[in-house]
Amino acid sequence: MPVAKRIKALRESKALSLRALAEVCSISPSTLSQIEQGETSPSVATLEKLAHGLRLPVAAFFAEPEEDSALEIIDTGNCPTFSLRDGAEVTPLAAQRHASGFEPMLIRLHPDGMLAEQPFLVGIESEFVWIRRGRALLQYDGSDYPIETAQSVYYDPRRSHNWHNPYGEMCEMLLVRQR
Repeated sequence: MPVAKRIKALRESKALSLRALAEVCSISPSTLSQIEQGETSPSVATLEKLAHGLRLPVAAFFAEPEEDSALEIIDTGNCPTFSLRDGAEVTPLAAQRHASGFEPMLIRLHPDGMLAEQPFLVGIESEFVWIRRGRALLQYDGSDYPIETAQSVYYDPRRSHNWHNPYGEMCEMLLVRQR
């Protein structure tokens, strides 16, 4: 099922009107309607807002949920990848059948790629990023912080932030956020 239809189905499964979810997520009802109709692709910031508003992991927008399990082995090679319009790819690594207090994602930033079009805020208290390969700039609260291979950073995503790769090589990072 396409992401647009899944967002609508998840909203309806929670018995939320389009306007109610848009209000909870601090996005306009017209933007949410355009997303659900497949007229526009959501940014990663919008996906995060929708996931937070629906109290689901971002991964729920990409894979069919299955029954609860105490153990779930995830084949990361078979996880769906969502391409963003700003030179970034997101591969949700979160469990689908196992309730968890955190959500991991593999982020690939192409040269000159950004995670979002502009700095954004998320309504959770903490994120962790580990740079697996390459390097990137964390634009955080008005300052740039270069983060390189094998370095990691914790930060409060309720402050203005974004990830940018101004370098000539691909950057691959693991982002883990609390749920």
